[in-house]
Amino acid sequence: MNVLDNELIQKVDCYIDNKRDTFSELGDCFFEVFGYDKTNNRINTQIRNLQQITCSATRFADIEDFVKNQMGKEDKDKPQWRNLGDNVLNGLKELRDTSQKFVPDDSGEQSELSEAGMKQMTLRLRLARGWVRTVVGQYLYRVARDQMEDNA
Repeated sequence: MNVLDNELIQKVDCYIDNKRDTFSELGDCFFEVFGYDKTNNRINTQIRNLQQITCSATRFADIEDFVKNQMGKEDKDKPQWRNLGDNVLNGLKELRDTSQKFVPDDSGEQSELSEAGMKQMTLRLRLARGWVRTVVGQYLYRVARDQMEDNA
């Protein structure tokens, strides 16, 4: 059952397009913090892991929990997620807040049981998937630019 109507989907897509520069900045940060394996031309697996969890998650909180988990796993010698995690979590919080602005819940019901609560959940996942496509796209663009500069 699709709980989002076309108008709401268009608003979300417009929001993602309008925030492209902000999301791209985070992709630049991922490139600066994680880099890539220049020897084997491999991107950092953490980038693909973030993309995979975001595109396969059934709950928005799974994405937030992934970031927190990665931050908690790291040791002091490789603090990439600890350096970047709060920025990612703040971006995800903005997406969560945006879903509530697009679909306010005035029903008085327990929000997770209301129609608005279900729409918000679906909306958050759509927002997150648009967000991660932009972040990863920018990261991959930076990898490609770096490779082109090395080959020039």
